[in-house]
Amino acid sequence: MDKVKEALKKVDKTRPAVPIPLSYDDELKHIWGKNWGAQSEIGKLREVLVHRPGSEIAPPKKDLKWYGMKSVPDVSRAVEQHDRFVEILKDEGVKVHYLNPDPKAKGPYAPFQGLWGTRDFGFVVRGGAIVHRMALPWDRGAEFWWAKRVMELGCPILYTVRGYGTFEGGNVVWLDPAHVCIGKSIRTNQEGIDQVSAILASVGVEEIKIVPIPGWLENVDWPAGGFAHLDCVFGYVDSGVALIYPPGVPYDFLEYLQEKEINLIEVPPEEAKDYACNTLALEPGKIIMLEGFEAARKKLEKEGVEVITVNMSEFIKLGGGPHCASSPLIRDPGPKL
Repeated sequence: MDKVKEALKKVDKTRPAVPIPLSYDDELKHIWGKNWGAQSEIGKLREVLVHRPGSEIAPPKKDLKWYGMKSVPDVSRAVEQHDRFVEILKDEGVKVHYLNPDPKAKGPYAPFQGLWGTRDFGFVVRGGAIVHRMALPWDRGAEFWWAKRVMELGCPILYTVRGYGTFEGGNVVWLDPAHVCIGKSIRTNQEGIDQVSAILASVGVEEIKIVPIPGWLENVDWPAGGFAHLDCVFGYVDSGVALIYPPGVPYDFLEYLQEKEINLIEVPPEEAKDYACNTLALEPGKIIMLEGFEAARKKLEKEGVEVITVNMSEFIKLGGGPHCASSPLIRDPGPKL
């Protein structure tokens, strides 16, 4: 039932207007154009924001260590791979929006290198967007272009992380609209988590599981370098089914997931290091996964998960995969735990 239309029937224009007793959620589509929200990892994906990479992904070789990279990606190949990724999304009925930043855009400390990873700059909960604050200097300020684009699309901004808080979307993995796991890492600190948690409580989140993630000091190379985000080592792929690399998370997180009766599919080290867990669900039990991870893929298919593979070898050099390269704007709520 459309509560706005029902309320309109009760309006008496022969008398002075009084407030309409409806909630923000009731009026969201009528005022903001769509039922914005992607408060799920596996609900049917409807709309997503991506960035088609350009020359910014290939910094000078002398700066590779600063950017946490081992080699320079092939830009033309990365563009081809991204176009194929987008083609898959469109073939699956997903509406794709592009970030479209100013080609000359740069942050206060350095040119942007990570614009391709739209997941990190913000995320959309029930009713609007939370704008993040990037942790590393070569990404700081990229969140401006994400916020600008979602506002252009008509999505309201609910909050922007501020102060000394840092928060990045790769550290957010939903179990259902009321349960979310948040990685605490070199890219997301406690102040950022505290700020975002207050907003999550207002949109129906009942439980937040904070997951400490190992980081790095001098060496970002595997295995000493740790991980930037939770989605590097944990991917929720279907109701009650997840990919996980156990050495990347504390044992109490494994216990937590087992208590939730989630079937954990262990990813071997040789596949985890190249982001086998970094999957994007199109709907419950149907995912996009990086090409070449046969051990993980076979385990998933044995559990009834449909796997669409995509070659994103140049994005592995950049530190991620389909999950990193997508920022969901609208998803169905999906199944509950």
